Order: sequence, then C-alpha cells, then structure tokens
Amino acid sequence: MLIFRYWISRTPFLLAAGWLLGSCSSSSPVGPAPTRLSVAAITPQAGSTTGGTPVTISGTGFAADATVMIGGRPATDVNVRGSTVISATTAPLPNPGPVDVSVTSGGATAILTGRFNLVAPSGANQPPVVNSIKSIGSRNNQPSGFADIDETVTLSATVTDNETPVGSLTFEWTGPGTFTGSGPSVSWRVPAVRPTPSPVTVTLNVTEVYTEGSITHRNVGTGQFVMQVHDSQTEIMDMGEDFLNLFSRSEVPTDVVLHNFSPTCDDGQGRANEAADVDASHAAFVQDSSKARIARKPPVTFNFGGHCPFRFRLADACSSYTVHWEVTLKQGPMAGKQEVTDGIDYVTAVLEQNRWRLCHSDFDGTVQIPSLGIIQHVTR
Repeated sequence: MLIFRYWISRTPFLLAAGWLLGSCSSSSPVGPAPTRLSVAAITPQAGSTTGGTPVTISGTGFAADATVMIGGRPATDVNVRGSTVISATTAPLPNPGPVDVSVTSGGATAILTGRFNLVAPSGANQPPVVNSIKSIGSRNNQPSGFADIDETVTLSATVTDNETPVGSLTFEWTGPGTFTGSGPSVSWRVPAVRPTPSPVTVTLNVTEVYTEGSITHRNVGTGQFVMQVHDSQTEIMDMGEDFLNLFSRSEVPTDVVLHNFSPTCDDGQGRANEAADVDASHAAFVQDSSKARIARKPPVTFNFGGHCPFRFRLADACSSYTVHWEVTLKQGPMAGKQEVTDGIDYVTAVLEQNRWRLCHSDFDGTVQIPSLGIIQHVTR
C-alpha cells in the first residue's frame, strides 16, 4: 500500500513536467529573411545615346513593381522575368560615357555605378527625311488637308533616306483619332472634334536602325501634317439657313445678308447675282419675317470641282431648303397687295482655303397673289 500511494502521489508531478516540456517545444517557427535588393550586372554593357538598346539586368530581390533607371532616365519595356532577372530598353540620353543603372522595388533602390557605357553615333549617317504628307479623302477630288469628322482618309508620306531603303524603315503615326496599318501609307479615322472647322495635327516619326562598330544606333526623322476637320453637313446647312433667314428680313443690309458668300466663286458672279436679287427684293417688297419658314432638305451632296444639278452650277457642295415667304408689294398697280411664295431654294457652296463659303442661290417654286387668285411658277 505504501508503494501504491507513493506512485499515486508522484503522478501529478510527472504530468506537470510533461506539460512543461510540451509547451517548450511548441514555439512558432521563424521564416526566411527576405532577399536583399541588389543589382549585379547589365548585359550588354554598352549602348547608343539614341536609345532603344535592349538590356538584361541581373541581381536579387526583384519584384513585380520594379522600375529601372539607366543614366537617370526611366527605361521602357521593363519586364521582371523573375526575382533575379529584368529585361528593359534604354531611353535616349544626350551625353556619351559611363552611367549608373538602378532598380527600385519594394521601396528600396539598388545601384550599379558606372557600369553601362553610352556611345554616340559619329554623325556620318543622316536621319530619314519626311519630304511630304498628303491626305486622300473618301470623296472624288477631295483636297488634301480637308476631312469631315469620323471620316476615314488615307495618309500618304513621301520619305527618303540616303543609307536605308524605305522598306527597312519603321513608321510611327500618332495623333488624335484611329490609325490602321503601317508604313508610309495608313488609314486614319478622323476624330470628332469641336468646334468645326478645327486643325488636327498628325505626327510621323520615321526610324532608321543602323550599326557602327558593335553599337546599334537609331536615326529618327519627323514630319507633321495638319488636317482641317469639318462637319460639312452642319456648316453648309447652317450658312444656307442663315442666309435665307436674313433674306426674309427687309431691314437687313445686302452685305449682311450675303456675309457667308464668296466674292471669288465663279469669278464673283454668284455673289453679284445674289446681291442684285436682294437689292431688287428690298426695292419691291416688304417682307413679313414673322411668317417666313425655312426648312432644311438634307443631305448636302458633294462633288469637289463639279456641278450641282439645278442649273448645273459650278460648286463643291449642293444644299436645298423649302421656303415660304409672305410679302407686301411696294410698287406698281399691285402696291399693297399680299404675295405668297413657296418652293425650294438651292444653295451651292465652295471650299476656299479650307473654309466653306456660299456661291449661288436659285429658287424654284410658285408665287401667288391670293386676293387676285393669281398663281405663277417662278424660277430665279
């Protein structure tokens, strides 16, 4: 019994000891320390001051957020290929000589000092020359430098280079809108700019790649093209409606009525004829402008350097409007009588120095004097 009691009395002590031993062995494990950011090497070790040299940077601790500076300028096309390798492309730099390479990642920066050598080209190889750029629109005889919003045109460049065939050059078109294709000729969907007309500039960079010694250099030639972007339907319709509304007001001077007419279109004949018509109207009638009704008949049709169907007028664009005028006669035996005019007015337009101007106005319809029951067909 004494032995049994002794064993019983020792049990709590043994259990407690086991608990203490177990608690000591369950401490939390310690993970590996993060790899320190470092830059060990860059390959190749030399590149052009003109930029565009692909490089591979080796080191440690690279993460997805890594950025690269070479010679104090951000590299492009940075690709973290793993924790020890980054690929990138050098940016253009002004001065030759050794420069630093740095990588920033995770809030830290590591620098490889003076290990990348920049080499300037000799200057013997001249850059490409952009001699000219022209646009070809979607309409017959559409002039270069003119387009409508959302129109797709062709941009075509003439480029020469003394050392490299044009087919071996690289063409980069930039600007508002959408470019399709590559090379010296591309399709361009013109942007919907406001107000119209507005100038829109397209830039063409042409790059020549060549080697001097072991270094690959780049020559870039640049050209620009300015497109006057219009909303021709609206511009022409607005001008035609403005003209006809002003014509409906007897108090408006002739020069104001015709302020959108070209003085040179058709050798000035269109404006001269219309001025005579406005002057004759002022002398013969008093317009009741409150009863005038002008309504557009879209669409405007285009035929650059062509003619409009009504009277075969020389013009670049043709528009028409339904009109209703009520006037009081001022002269002759019918003075004081009311006259009502209904019909269609055909207004032509021309593009001059990249701006739309009106040229001719011709009316076809009926004139009646209700009090006398007189109705006549009139063309003027």
